[in-house]
Amino acid sequence: QEGEVVPLGTDRPIKVDVRIVTATHVNLDTAERFRSDLRARLLGVSLALPPLRARREDLGHLVATLLGRVAPGRALAFSADAVAALYAYAWPLNIRELERALAAAAAVAHDRIDLAHLPPTLRAPSVAAPVEETLTVEDRALRERLVASIDRHAGNLAAVARELGKD
Repeated sequence: QEGEVVPLGTDRPIKVDVRIVTATHVNLDTAERFRSDLRARLLGVSLALPPLRARREDLGHLVATLLGRVAPGRALAFSADAVAALYAYAWPLNIRELERALAAAAAVAHDRIDLAHLPPTLRAPSVAAPVEETLTVEDRALRERLVASIDRHAGNLAAVARELGKD
């Protein structure tokens, strides 16, 4: 909504432009208890984001962004088994769960996040097992290259990306 506001202590109005961003798991078109007039005011662009488990390619960027939020100013690396656990986990609670896992790991890690620093649900042996079974020959070769590169660069994913020519 656009409008003018007169800040306290001034006599000159300033123009403001306010946007409200909302998120819900409820379908508001069929929700009986949600006021239709409020829905009409909030209605604008509607985005449906797939769950984290359906967009693993975003995990590296999300980890970097979330680490900047939960451990600002720290340069944390990852061990290869910690990276494998992050990618193998199903993330049923989505990005909030990822952020909490990274915050917990950053709180106990010195300069490198190892598998032992991650929450127990991510360290469960059953978490990583199914991934290996579903890989093609090409995917296994790529995985081996990635693991070797992660080990070479002590978990520094930016260095791994540079080595592999990726953003």
